[in-house]
Amino acid sequence: MKLYNLPHSPYAARVRIQIRLQNLPVEVAPPPVPLRTEAFMERFPLGKVPVLELDGGETIAESWAIMEYLAEVNAEGGSALLPGDALVRAQMRMLGRYADLHLAVNALFPLFRAAMGTAGDTAGIAQNLRAELAKGERLLASFGDAERPLHLGDIALAPTMLYLHELAPLVGIADPLAEFPRFAGWWKWVNSFAPVREVLEEVRVAYHAFIEGLAAKA
Repeated sequence: MKLYNLPHSPYAARVRIQIRLQNLPVEVAPPPVPLRTEAFMERFPLGKVPVLELDGGETIAESWAIMEYLAEVNAEGGSALLPGDALVRAQMRMLGRYADLHLAVNALFPLFRAAMGTAGDTAGIAQNLRAELAKGERLLASFGDAERPLHLGDIALAPTMLYLHELAPLVGIADPLAEFPRFAGWWKWVNSFAPVREVLEEVRVAYHAFIEGLAAKA
């Protein structure tokens, strides 16, 4: 299998974390044809990475679909990442949806625009960021304090949180989790896993290289 990946993509990073956690035989490679081209769209209908290409040539797009597929077909290590308990599995999916449909849409994407110099209302971005983090704080609290294994929801959220730490200073927030102790505890816990920590550092380095490359072209 091959994972078509961009080093700074938070969505591709999720799958790379899972590959390392489960020690999966998946080759990580750049897209075989340029993004945003007709050739890319013809080969990969949804037109974005990550994409998992199976040995038979079939492809799976969207990071969450890829992660669930890999957890389901690789039993060793997969049971912990994809909980068997129905409630815990629902909570896992809630955390993933929170990462994608709440924190990313309402906080991370505006921060990306601020980083590109195309967002003017930094006070509004900061307010929305705090509101979304407060939402996450409440969500984590609703799961209770029982210890549990790392699962796909944590993996989905971790790269988004990395980018928030990198970008929040642009809107005057030095430590985005300073006001949210439960979220801060989760962040410390998720970084205690070496594959998570290592991939996040790779993403951080790749992001800064990407930004420096844009600056050099300007």
